[in-house]
Amino acid sequence: GDHYRTHLIRAMRHPREYRLDNGDLDLDVFEWTGEGAPVLLLHATGFHSRCWYQVEAQLPVKHNLAVDLRFHGRSASVGDVDWNLLSADIVLLLERLDLHDVIGVGHSIGGYLIARAAARLQGRFRRLILLDPVITSPETYARARQLCAELKVSDHPVSRRKNRWQDASEMFQRFRDREPFSTWQPAVLRDYCDYALHPGSEKAYRELACDPLNEASVYLTQAYSDAILEDLPNIRVPVALLRARFDGINLTDLSGSPTWPELASHIPDCTDYYLPDMNHFIPMQNPELVAAHIRAAVQAGE
Repeated sequence: GDHYRTHLIRAMRHPREYRLDNGDLDLDVFEWTGEGAPVLLLHATGFHSRCWYQVEAQLPVKHNLAVDLRFHGRSASVGDVDWNLLSADIVLLLERLDLHDVIGVGHSIGGYLIARAAARLQGRFRRLILLDPVITSPETYARARQLCAELKVSDHPVSRRKNRWQDASEMFQRFRDREPFSTWQPAVLRDYCDYALHPGSEKAYRELACDPLNEASVYLTQAYSDAILEDLPNIRVPVALLRARFDGINLTDLSGSPTWPELASHIPDCTDYYLPDMNHFIPMQNPELVAAHIRAAVQAGE
């Protein structure tokens, strides 16, 4: 019946991968073609677009896109790490692909970037789903700047992340029983590990596609990303905010939520979904929940 046919179509669906010239660099895009409003998926710091596979597999067979951010995955690493630059990338990508009626879905920094794009490109978005976005309070941004003022990138623990791997299987075995990865669904962890490393080279080992120094730079420069606060009133579409328990800015524990608990009250049309039993990695822990919110957003406009 229809249920079987949908699963058969899903099993045969593979994203088309292509490079999008975004001015000073190419961004890697994964696109599942189909009818209807496009769903744009933006990943978290240190990850890549294929971390969305388990979510996308539960979405309607429609038009879905995922993008490797600058410094991540198969996209280029050009320029200095700057959240304004990363934001400009997403604005330009939406314009280059001429996307309209978009359902924007972003996790962590991806949520920040989707929110800024929606504020700047009013009329291109239909709804937003922000998954524990890195948007915090004015006071927390100020404290973060104080913390980061004296730090070098090499001081951040992420900069010392293991960067010599035999292959994806070694990564999977190393991470599967370690927090926070042990809280993820194994299939999501497998997707992350399978595409986290550069393709093979002449070296006897493989390195992370997101260089640990770049990843650490993203975390440190977050302290200077508070331009988003001026954008919040300009987000004119319905927003679903899913957030875990707030732990403030913590440079060593990346599992706590960075999301301002009062964020929903600063966005004109925002529904707050508080998930205190989950950590920052909501799409990795429960892709079914995220997919359900996306399906609801798709159906709301039909």
